[in-house]
Amino acid sequence: MKKVLPLVLLFAVLIYILPLAALFFPSGKNEESGSGTAPAPSASAPPVTDGTQAPSAPQPGTSAADDAEPPLLILDENTGEVAEVSVRDFVRGAVAAEMPMTYPDEALRAQAVAAHSYALAVKAQADPDNEALKGAYFSANPTQRLGYITDTVMRAMWGEDYEANRTRLYTVVDSVLDEILLYDGQPAMACYHAISGGKTEAAEAVWGAAVPYLVSVDSPLDLTSPDYEQTITVTKQEVAEDIAAAFPDIVLEGDAAGWFGTPQLTAAGYVDSITIGGVPCKGTAVRAALRLRSASFTITWTEKHLFEITTRGYGHGVGLSQYGANALALTGKSYQEILSLYYPGTTLGPAPR
Repeated sequence: MKKVLPLVLLFAVLIYILPLAALFFPSGKNEESGSGTAPAPSASAPPVTDGTQAPSAPQPGTSAADDAEPPLLILDENTGEVAEVSVRDFVRGAVAAEMPMTYPDEALRAQAVAAHSYALAVKAQADPDNEALKGAYFSANPTQRLGYITDTVMRAMWGEDYEANRTRLYTVVDSVLDEILLYDGQPAMACYHAISGGKTEAAEAVWGAAVPYLVSVDSPLDLTSPDYEQTITVTKQEVAEDIAAAFPDIVLEGDAAGWFGTPQLTAAGYVDSITIGGVPCKGTAVRAALRLRSASFTITWTEKHLFEITTRGYGHGVGLSQYGANALALTGKSYQEILSLYYPGTTLGPAPR
């Protein structure tokens, strides 16, 4: 395990923000995702209210239980400052940023444990000499709802439903704050994404390093998401510009119908590689270049002289599928069962004190 974690951690910050980053940046040239149009889960999705009143205490950061674990050092990308954030406030903020409050409690609990475990795994491998992070364990942008959000952002996001949502959020998170996922006795790198392509992806297919518990698993209920599939159209010029920027050595000329070859797929059905202008390219790199929702995609040149790109799922596909967790919770699965499915070989254990 020690051999694979350092390589995975080269991408730690990227892994952490990808599940949300796709919700706030263009998913294609022709369509913006985010507020109102982003697929579930979205932090801006309409929250549910249950008529309960928020407690007068505790306020974030004031609970004595916050001192049970040392605070996390998080670089705020908006301010450029390193903040000390209690684990309790971070996990609350991560769940609020990652899942709508319309999701069942068991899905929220699974997300809370995953976010807690991931943060501790990154912390354990953090390099204090990393100048880019200024000594922080990882970075986030609460203002943009990337990584986690603060109580102030929750209030602005939820509006009149803030009190009810906060009450439920605190109750759910606090019920599992003493638990994390462990592998070989260490916090698991429990990354997550919005919607899988029907199967989750193995870590080595995305980041080049195998992790025993980040393997491909079936997640068929993701196909029931109304946002499972998206088709966009992109012009020849736009594709040429994006490919040239990402792959300077590729020369695209001639009939656009022949620019893209037949993709080679991973065992989970994501694009492993595809030739562009005769040059083999990684599917994950093409996804990034074209700003696609996932690496499960097909590209077709149409009679209208446009590229039609269809994607399935949302995010890198590794680890917990947030929509899948939602769907499983609705069938009666517990958060323990959900976590066991998406992180096979891990166990639930006590958080460090």
